[in-house]
Amino acid sequence: MADFDVVILGAGHNGLTCGAYLAKAGLRVCVLERRALPGGAAVTEELWPGIRVSRASYVPGLIDKIVTDLELVRHGLELHPVDPQNFAPFPSGRHLFTFLSDERCQKELARFSPKDAAAFPKFSGFLRQFAETVEPLLLSPPPELNDLLAYFDGTQFEEVARQILLTSCADLLRETFESEEVQGAFAMNGVLNTSMGPDTIGTSYILAMALGKRGYHYAVGGTGAVSQALAASFGTRGGTLRTNAAVRRIVVSKNHATGVELSDGTQVLAPVVVSNADPKRTFLDLLEPGTLDGDFTHRVSKLRAFGTSLKINLAMQGPLDFRALPGQTIGPQHQALTDVGPSLDYIQQAYDAARWGRLPEQPPLNIFCQTAWDATMAPKGVHTLSIIAKYNPYVLASGNWVDLKEKAVENALNVLESYAPGTGRRILQMEALSPLDLENLIGFTEGNVTHLDQSLNQMLSFRPLLGWAHYRTPVDGLYLCGAGTHPGGGVKGAPGHNAAHVILEDLGHPNPVG
Repeated sequence: MADFDVVILGAGHNGLTCGAYLAKAGLRVCVLERRALPGGAAVTEELWPGIRVSRASYVPGLIDKIVTDLELVRHGLELHPVDPQNFAPFPSGRHLFTFLSDERCQKELARFSPKDAAAFPKFSGFLRQFAETVEPLLLSPPPELNDLLAYFDGTQFEEVARQILLTSCADLLRETFESEEVQGAFAMNGVLNTSMGPDTIGTSYILAMALGKRGYHYAVGGTGAVSQALAASFGTRGGTLRTNAAVRRIVVSKNHATGVELSDGTQVLAPVVVSNADPKRTFLDLLEPGTLDGDFTHRVSKLRAFGTSLKINLAMQGPLDFRALPGQTIGPQHQALTDVGPSLDYIQQAYDAARWGRLPEQPPLNIFCQTAWDATMAPKGVHTLSIIAKYNPYVLASGNWVDLKEKAVENALNVLESYAPGTGRRILQMEALSPLDLENLIGFTEGNVTHLDQSLNQMLSFRPLLGWAHYRTPVDGLYLCGAGTHPGGGVKGAPGHNAAHVILEDLGHPNPVG
């Protein structure tokens, strides 16, 4: 006899989102989490006494509909927009801000190039129109590529195909802007949370979704506050959350999932099993060999993960004091997401090193100071930094991450020191998570923070595999709900939302859940 109607592997934010929708529909749902706290990558942890950090993910972009459907504000979630959105310091001592307002962005660009300022409204309008057209599709199974293009008519169809689907963000930016600094500042939006370089075809899609929406937020209490609100919503709807419950395998009988077996041998039975683990871990590690046919297994094994994120958490005495915009009290340069990637060539060179398994000497950095917005995260005068040092490859050409992590951290901090002198001597505490650490701590295959790389051939109806993009799997009753499914990574909740609706549809469930 089944213990639950549904069992979900992994209490990351997508697993909790999926669970909350299913529980809202009246199903008996159990979410299992191998760590002691829910959230997966979206967790806030007190790493040092009195100092809390968003340990992995740090910029939530939860979709408004999910916040409303699951009453997350009532359950304690407080999200605020980040504005200015980005701060880009340059070696020349200049800096560039981007804002939610197009007019303010245009004025910033005018300091670098009147021509670029004049080009910006058309560029921004095109990306915004694309993002607004595509955004409703995030909360449904992905359309096939020809169906997606059918949303655009005439010359717009041609422009979307050429500039978004068949172009790299580097080519798009070079075509639009003349200033290398403007190009570099925008390019980081096209490669953040990917393992692709700016010259890679398809990065224009990532750029369009990031710049078209400009949806960066911060959460009071850190990114873990998102997961805590989701867990509370799930619990009030009768859901069961079990932590310290690592799943050893998914139990399958006659090609139908019947539950899971935990690491201690305990079985939790349910006719529907949902995996919030990445597709490679789900299909290659959690299913018994021979469960899937050889062709499917081969295709899964060839999926590209290629994690390249080195996550550094810092506690500092005071905020960063940028050479390009000095100041030791909180200002807009500390409240924005800081992007250190001063040119397309700078970013591409770091990617080229990673592609061949080498550590980049000068990694691009993405930095967020949570305490610039939320003083409750640390004692007075102490500031926390979340840093992603990009293009540090999981697969190394020589050596290993145990031996090379110190060097990778040194490279990242040297870059930071060159833009904010004196940083090193004000560091109070530090934690560094290599791609290998992220794999071991969070469960990301190859340390990839989006489960699978977000290359265009692994997005939309190709994610995770062509023919299997609708959250179902070849095993009856087994579904996927994580970032390895449409629409991909980021703390959005969309994969969990979509998987829940597909499951309810398959069950013929009559209750609407939003």
